[in-house]
Amino acid sequence: MMPEEWPIAATGAERDAPARAGGRGRLSTVRADFFLNPAERLTEQERALMTAMLHCLIADIAGEIRAALPAGWAGANDDDAALVDALTRAGLLDQPELMALLLRRADEERIGTAARARSGRREARAIQGLVSHHEGAASAAAMALILARGRRRDRFGQCLLGFDDLSHELAEQLANAIAAALRNDVAAGHGVAAADSELTSAASRLLDRHEPARGIEALTGALVSVLDENGSLSDELLLACAQEGEVAFLAEAIGRRAGVQGTVALDELLSGEAEHLMALLRLAGFSRELSAGLLASFGDLLGIDDPGAAIGIFDRIGADEMKAAASWVAAPADYRAALDALESNNG
Repeated sequence: MMPEEWPIAATGAERDAPARAGGRGRLSTVRADFFLNPAERLTEQERALMTAMLHCLIADIAGEIRAALPAGWAGANDDDAALVDALTRAGLLDQPELMALLLRRADEERIGTAARARSGRREARAIQGLVSHHEGAASAAAMALILARGRRRDRFGQCLLGFDDLSHELAEQLANAIAAALRNDVAAGHGVAAADSELTSAASRLLDRHEPARGIEALTGALVSVLDENGSLSDELLLACAQEGEVAFLAEAIGRRAGVQGTVALDELLSGEAEHLMALLRLAGFSRELSAGLLASFGDLLGIDDPGAAIGIFDRIGADEMKAAASWVAAPADYRAALDALESNNG
């Protein structure tokens, strides 16, 4: 069986792996890894893409902090790989919000690439076509999103994560963690007190420029909002986006219609649970025909292998199920995450 092929960026993952220690020293880690559910483990493509995105994000933040230091304080050949290793060993990158964002990007990349490959299109045209929209606000919002997407591709076309894609809390945590990881190098030439002062000041100035409104999710939501307000969020546009694997755009559209955040709708789309997805589409007021069209276009890429059975669920959803679904998606994210963790822990 040939491995699934989709573009990956494995700059950090392609380094020669060091020799591994043998014996009982690795036993606790090996036991945990060995019994992980294979269906939930990262594929090699996902791992490589997430690793590359993380390394590039850390390098970008570190570069901004170094650039804000006084002239001559930062070395010309700083080792960002060693910086990532230090942060990883300290557990400072093992943050649920960061990992969830990396995984979402990997899912979006996988779905978009697969959908465009089978449609014969190298690029997504549905969003690009909105640049010529007759409403100036919609055209401007589409252009802002396209430009932001372009900035999140490297010269090889691989997916990147931008600083503005982070929430302010996560941006603050990462900026300060990276500044702390740079302390030893800076203090070696200028003293601990001076290093602490300059590094914290550099991190603070970087955070002053952080603008979540320029993040991909915010720009996608802004475009959907403008289109919905002027009546341009048509079934035809949604189906075209489904055919091109524009899962983030569809999540924002579904979330807006259902009255929930786009990230919540995206989690339901990517859950692989037909019951959750069908209930969400019913909450959004989508017609049976539109829902069937979305499933036919890319339902299999969402983990829905039997669209006929899923539409049967759509038809059978009653008032009680709708009420339960509305209550579930309206619950705080931390509450839903805690329930998922409790259910997983209980088997």
